[in-house]
This record gives sequence, C-alpha cells and structure tokens, in this order.
Amino acid sequence: MEKSKLDELLELEKELQVPSLSNEDALAIGLAAAAFVKKNKNHGVYIEVRRGENVIFSYCMEGANWDNRLFAERKLNTVVKFEHCSMLAEEKYKSKGRNFYDYYPPQEYQSKGGGFPLSIPGTGMVGMIGVSGLSAAEDHEVCVEAIRAFLKQAERRSDDVSKGIR
Repeated sequence: MEKSKLDELLELEKELQVPSLSNEDALAIGLAAAAFVKKNKNHGVYIEVRRGENVIFSYCMEGANWDNRLFAERKLNTVVKFEHCSMLAEEKYKSKGRNFYDYYPPQEYQSKGGGFPLSIPGTGMVGMIGVSGLSAAEDHEVCVEAIRAFLKQAERRSDDVSKGIR
C-alpha cells in the first residue's frame, strides 16, 4: 500500500529531528538555508529561524519583500499551532475532505510548504524555520535541505570529537 503524503511528512519530521538547538545551531540552520537557496541560483527569499520565541536568524535576500516575511510568519504561526510542518497542516485537512482556511484565517495562518519544526527527540519542538519566496514545494525543500545540512555538519563534529579531533 502506498504511503499517504501525510505519512510521508510525519516520517520526514521524525527523520529531521535535531540533537540540540542552541542559538549557534539555529544560526547554522539559517545559514544552511541561505546557502541552499544561493546554490540553486534562487533569490527573493525570506528565511527566519526561531529558537523558542526568539528570532535567531532573519535574512531577507535580494528581491524578497515584506510580503515574503509576512507569508513566512504565517507559516511559522501554523507550525506553532500544530507543532508540525505547515505543509502537513494542509494535508491533514485535505485527508478529511476539509479546507484548512474554513477553520483558520489566511491572514494569520498559511498551510503551504515553508514552515518546519525544529524538534529534539524526547523533548519536542524547540524552534522552527520559515521560508517564503519560492513555490510552496520549493520553500518546503529549503527547510528540509537546511536541516539535513545541519544534521550532516553535527554528525561530522560528533565524529571528530569521538576521534579526538578538535
């Protein structure tokens, strides 16, 4: 039986849990997101990373505007509300034959891709990343790839420490 989009997103969230989230970690995730956008020759993107309620990283790339920031904020509101990625919120309502915006105002919440929780196993959500300026799928991809890059970097640091390399 084929997995639903909802199941795929839940698995992805589980896969992308972070071991910790310091301010430096949040900054690294934001920088990884910006690097991914630039590597793919995109621009006009707004990126925000929060640790708890604190904005640790905020970057309005060339070509991005106030609307991009507002859309990212709405995606982050959705992540806070559901403690899941903003794309999952839409899929949850779709799977029940419902429209997300019949329940939540689009001026406050955005159920498209581009908001993703930063969760620690056994602890839960401790931060989030929001991206806006590309398509919803691409905004989601930026979040995912930034967290993946951070996890690879954290794994390399952990390997170096276990080998006695500093």
